[in-house]
Amino acid sequence: MKSWYWTFMIIFMTFTLVLGMSWYVEYDHTQNTIEMAAKRALMSTMAAYVDEWDFEIYDVLQHFEADFKDLALQDIEYQIALTGFIKEPLFMQVEIMAVNKSKLRGLMIHVQEAMIEELKE
Repeated sequence: MKSWYWTFMIIFMTFTLVLGMSWYVEYDHTQNTIEMAAKRALMSTMAAYVDEWDFEIYDVLQHFEADFKDLALQDIEYQIALTGFIKEPLFMQVEIMAVNKSKLRGLMIHVQEAMIEELKE
């Protein structure tokens, strides 16, 4: 009887470990995907507005949001805020809050990215 108990405990602990590790891998993948999408969207937005002089901050934010939502995961809700902006040299800082409201695997990821124009002398 004692061997059945230990067998059950080992199977249960293995299952719990595998489940926990799979959740961690999913979380890490999601965070990495969001960070890379933010960096690529920032690069695209900076490239689009680096040579322009007459533009509004709202246009820059909309361009970034459109690029980011094309690159990011679709099943997560995003809150995007432009936390820093300078026109000359072009500088952008964004803050992204990603929330997955799943009952089984809910997660919240907070990402901050910044980029500045490189000036050539």
